[in-house]
Amino acid sequence: MNKKNSIILVAILIIVGAAVAYQIVQTKQHSKATDAAFQQTVTNDEVGLAFSYKGGDEGFTLVEPPAEQKGILKAYLLLPTKAYEAYKAEETPSEAPAGMNVFVFAQEESTTTDTASDTPRTDRVTRLQAWATANDTITSFTKAKSAPETVEVDGLKMLKYKTDGLYQQEVYLGSYQNKVFMFVGQYNEESDMTFTEFQPLMQTVSFN
Repeated sequence: MNKKNSIILVAILIIVGAAVAYQIVQTKQHSKATDAAFQQTVTNDEVGLAFSYKGGDEGFTLVEPPAEQKGILKAYLLLPTKAYEAYKAEETPSEAPAGMNVFVFAQEESTTTDTASDTPRTDRVTRLQAWATANDTITSFTKAKSAPETVEVDGLKMLKYKTDGLYQQEVYLGSYQNKVFMFVGQYNEESDMTFTEFQPLMQTVSFN
């Protein structure tokens, strides 16, 4: 892996895999952006997820790398368009831009019943915590700056926490129908677009 791909791998998420990192630079046909700002909605019935974000030159470019990494069902990388275009034009690699990123992972079926009628939702949270700890290289769950909060997004209980790294990161983690959904907002300052637009994105999230 060359130096630029290594930098992207660190910056895009906590550690997701070379396949995702490689596609950011190499697969231009998966990038979607226009010169004007617009509201873009992503709907994926296969994984049961929908969300909206600000696209265009004044918003974000959507990169959809193939889910070639084991355990990843889908990945959406949302990079500030201007920063992303500038980064691609660089001859000498620098820090990859912070982004808002969405990942869907396969979760092994539990041996216990997981229905609304037979198992309390708190059990799902407990299993999610166990998954997050076991996959700490992806989630940085054990490196959270404080105890994770339990919040609801479209009726689904999710863990919310912040971590430090190349960028500060706000993470939402939830499980539903044997899948784990992870939303990550990376930023340097709270004035960054990747911070100010992350909560509006989370408010549009729906599961089906």
